[in-house]
Amino acid sequence: MSDKTNRQVVGMSIGILIHNMILLLICLIFFRTVPVIAGVLIGAAAAEVLLISIARSTELCVESVDGAYSSKKMVIHSLIRSLCAVILVCLLWKFTTINLLAVVLGALGLKTGAYVYPVLQKRTDRMA
Repeated sequence: MSDKTNRQVVGMSIGILIHNMILLLICLIFFRTVPVIAGVLIGAAAAEVLLISIARSTELCVESVDGAYSSKKMVIHSLIRSLCAVILVCLLWKFTTINLLAVVLGALGLKTGAYVYPVLQKRTDRMA
């Protein structure tokens, strides 16, 4: 991946980390059960994997010259990511006692990371 993409991934990863640390703190205060904490950690890991997958897909499509090919490739990658997320949730639901709501809330850290990244970018630009 390019340097710019790597910086964006790191910035969004910081947002994911902040989101999930706050979520873990809330879970430790109110729930204190292993299935909930494990769910948050699995959701955080899923958010990181999704972030890296999205970044790699975007880089591949930007490097491509053909717009139609890029569009098809992005749709296919998106469908594969969605299918993997559904399979993960189904496996966790069927074979473990991990709290699925905690998994989903942990994975939503990806959204928080996307919102936090511009704020972090402005602060690092001011410091530089």
